[in-house]
Amino acid sequence: MTGEGYRVLLSARRRSDILRAKGFTYEQIAAVLALDHQVSPLRLYRFAQGRTVSEVVNAFNDLDPAGAASLRDARLYDYELHPRAGRKPPLRALTTLARIYQTSARQLVSDSDYGTYCPLDREALDRADFRHWDRHYHRPSAAGSSCASMKETPAWLAQSREARTGLQPEECADLLRALGAEEADVKRRDLLIELALTLGGMPALALLRHLTPEEEVRLARAGRAEGRVDAAAVATIEKLTAQCRRLDDALGPKTVLPVVDAQRDLVTRLLRRESLLPALRDRLIGVYAELSQLSGYLHYDLADYQAATKRFENSLEAALEIGNATLLAYVHHWLSDMASFQGLPAKAFDHAFAAQGWARRSPSHLLRARTNIVESWALALDGRPTPSLRLLETARNEAQKPTPADPPYLYWITESSALEGSSCFCFNALRRPDATITTVTAQLDSLPGETYSREQAFGLIHHGNALIQKREIPEAAAKLSEAASVMAVHSSARLIHSLRSARRQLQPWSTYTHVRDLDEELHTLGFTDKQ
Repeated sequence: MTGEGYRVLLSARRRSDILRAKGFTYEQIAAVLALDHQVSPLRLYRFAQGRTVSEVVNAFNDLDPAGAASLRDARLYDYELHPRAGRKPPLRALTTLARIYQTSARQLVSDSDYGTYCPLDREALDRADFRHWDRHYHRPSAAGSSCASMKETPAWLAQSREARTGLQPEECADLLRALGAEEADVKRRDLLIELALTLGGMPALALLRHLTPEEEVRLARAGRAEGRVDAAAVATIEKLTAQCRRLDDALGPKTVLPVVDAQRDLVTRLLRRESLLPALRDRLIGVYAELSQLSGYLHYDLADYQAATKRFENSLEAALEIGNATLLAYVHHWLSDMASFQGLPAKAFDHAFAAQGWARRSPSHLLRARTNIVESWALALDGRPTPSLRLLETARNEAQKPTPADPPYLYWITESSALEGSSCFCFNALRRPDATITTVTAQLDSLPGETYSREQAFGLIHHGNALIQKREIPEAAAKLSEAASVMAVHSSARLIHSLRSARRQLQPWSTYTHVRDLDEELHTLGFTDKQ
């Protein structure tokens, strides 16, 4: 390549990078570059990808179905010069180049040159379409519109059913009373009522307090389908999503789940009806993926494993569409965690390995720490202490190196000492009570208070299990009793399951006074084992 040719390529590559960041497809970038470069479509698409001739030739020979490494640099130059000079590219070469450039073979041939191919070759050129490999491409609907609002609905979105349930009359009355006491401005009170009804009722008021008046109006207009959804509206929805996670820390899954599902339904409606620029649509898909993950986690915390799996799958499909490796790893991490909690190490391994694979594509150190934790738990359940403990140490090292690339939804890992709490699941499975007690003591000392009551209760249950393994029965019963008191303000079904499992370990000592007192407290609080 001449010096001038390389400068042209670098200039085209810089422009392509800018346009890709804005959500342009390679097809759109080639059309933009055609305004400045009067060259063949083949060369335009190479410029759009920012590749040298040698890079394309290597990729071609890797994909060549004949396996003969038949393309050389000079031959590709010949193809790019046609029809003004050079050589006419054959059908097989155009099909393979279309795969490399993530476009249709028809786009690589000028209108005048298209007619020089025989009817069978023209039909094959029309069929060879790889534009769907371009993550920014959305296939047009059967109506043939190029408008973004008419794009084909992805399967994950088409199958997403709204989960909202109507509020009961008494809930509406409570909402009216609460807003009547808090808000004197009648117009703003009406707006807040409208938003609270859209977002799941009374618990949504805690979210709305984090919005400015302008954001409230913007969100209401989006819910009413008034005007276009712009970047500011998407930013408001992203802000609410982050607050939903915080709301779960304080109120628990049973209260928060209707709010999360109502917000997820709103995003679903926006994605189905709105005409959005590609970059903005990807952001909204990202919100949908995060809300689906959060909904899956809340269902998991309520021990509704079937619904949790469905929501996690929705999140995986949406995250895969926008290529979000961090979120893909995070969802697989929770699927592994859920399988381990159910005592299914083989299934936990499958998702742990998937999480590790995606985490390697993510810059987040906290995420890699979590994926190491879930694999460590699966190894512990499988009776493999050495690799399990090695991964725990690796996870601690990763967690001590947070980066700006760590997504905001991983805040809980450091704030709630989550790595220590998760380590206790491994230590208990490995029957290492002293390690459990040391770890959980450090965790409980660092918790910020009632906001993390779920983590506090889990820590006390872990402590109780460790004491049972050490045959210190009165102390174990006291820890489980303390856990039950904390659980009275939280709706996590996982906590109840764990507490009942710990109580079953005390069965040989069921006649002891301390255990009988524990049973009485559990019965009073409604935590008695139904089995």
